[in-house]
Amino acid sequence: KEKKKGGGGGAKKKKKSGGPNYKGGEGGKAMAVENVLRLVHEAYEVKILADIKDDAADRPRQSFTDFLKSFLVRKYGLKSIATKQLGEIYNSVIAQEAKLERVRCFGLISGMVDKEGWSQGMCDFTLNMLKKVCDLDGRAPNNISEWLSADKEPGATPEAAALAMHEVSRTKVCPLAASDSVIEEIGRLPKNEAGNVIVHNLLMFAIEYHKKSVVKVKSGFMKLFLQHDTNGDGVLELQEFSAMIKNVSSMNDEREICALYEEAAAFEDDDDDTITKETFAELASKYQFECPTEFLDDDPPPE
Repeated sequence: KEKKKGGGGGAKKKKKSGGPNYKGGEGGKAMAVENVLRLVHEAYEVKILADIKDDAADRPRQSFTDFLKSFLVRKYGLKSIATKQLGEIYNSVIAQEAKLERVRCFGLISGMVDKEGWSQGMCDFTLNMLKKVCDLDGRAPNNISEWLSADKEPGATPEAAALAMHEVSRTKVCPLAASDSVIEEIGRLPKNEAGNVIVHNLLMFAIEYHKKSVVKVKSGFMKLFLQHDTNGDGVLELQEFSAMIKNVSSMNDEREICALYEEAAAFEDDDDDTITKETFAELASKYQFECPTEFLDDDPPPE
């Protein structure tokens, strides 16, 4: 079962995007930071309200990157003006993200900063955290922009911040439920004069938690893969793959499993019909399979 090298005359494999693509404004012109933040806070509110409607109608949520572009078109009325403004926002974010936590937070949510580490799941998780702390503190979603813009250090009560992490990390937008020790860390985040957790520090914590969770769960799936690689050749054939899928999901129909196997094999870089641990980890994360807890330690998977 030796892996074949190089491509043949087969169909081209899909390539992952490198993350969201933005272009800076002409001449390096940057929007004033206060104007960026005002737009950002409004965008958070409008996106959260749109997500509420999409969830209620059982529609897929619009990606934040697509939303941001359409949000600016609706705001400015012309695509050309919206594109120009987006370029100036991007320049401002790149210039200020290392200095201002609020700007860096938006940069990560939008993918303007660390675009390789961006994911829609991370974005959904972070905005769900923002919505949840508002719900728990009795703040209406349509007041989010005013709240964030009016206060230099807007905060969530420590109780709301901790409960939000507990609840949102146990929904489909997060690959791993937060442990008690993780939730305790929220109580140690910076607080404002009222003793509340500064919301942008909370959102940054949520972003980092989600990223670490993705890495940890994918690592766990790769370890699971290696356990089912019965002959140790680093790839799985259909029989091995089928046994593993039944271990992490309720899927028992061999036709469904075969279709899943073919989907995974289509993303390999050659024309073989076997699957590597990296591809399986991506597939398992996409379909939100549950990784057995014994594989969720901090040790990296063997090479």
